[in-house]
Amino acid sequence: MSTHYFIAIPIEATELVDVQQTILPYYSYRRIYRPEEFHMTVQFLGSVDGDELDEVKEITRRICEKTLLFTLEFRAIDHFGRPDRPRVLTIVPDDSEPLQRLAHTLRHELVDVIPRLDRKSFVPHVTLAKKWGEGERVPYVPPEFHATESVEELILYEVQPTHTPAYRAVDVFPLRRPEEDIWQSRLKFLT
Repeated sequence: MSTHYFIAIPIEATELVDVQQTILPYYSYRRIYRPEEFHMTVQFLGSVDGDELDEVKEITRRICEKTLLFTLEFRAIDHFGRPDRPRVLTIVPDDSEPLQRLAHTLRHELVDVIPRLDRKSFVPHVTLAKKWGEGERVPYVPPEFHATESVEELILYEVQPTHTPAYRAVDVFPLRRPEEDIWQSRLKFLT
């Protein structure tokens, strides 16, 4: 079995844990994500060889060095699949132009390195649970919530399906901080 990888934003907003615990009794899932597994996949890579992985790291690092930190806001629960038996339960962020630009730029550059790259539309979400169990969803009124997540880095994860947690961080790519802009402009002035 080959090793699969993906690039994601780690999600640490504690409010999402509360939302997950509030709504799970209305669903029937076999796989419940643990808080340390919360993430937002920016690009699934699938199986890549060593040389491709090195290029993925270089491209991701370069793009992150040019991307300023940004914030995501979450207020909505969603799902993939049938409304009565959704196969994946998610929390989705509000529209975010910086997130869309980051995902588009990353995919645009990675497709040259990995021609077989997954090109499904980017649908930003944080998975709370998946793999429907038995029965049907119990109707309920979704809780109102507002969670924010400061996006400061991307992480290259390796999928480890037989482990808990199922994802292992391979590399971390910090985004650019605003003060770096100040120093770069000062350096230009001095040179």
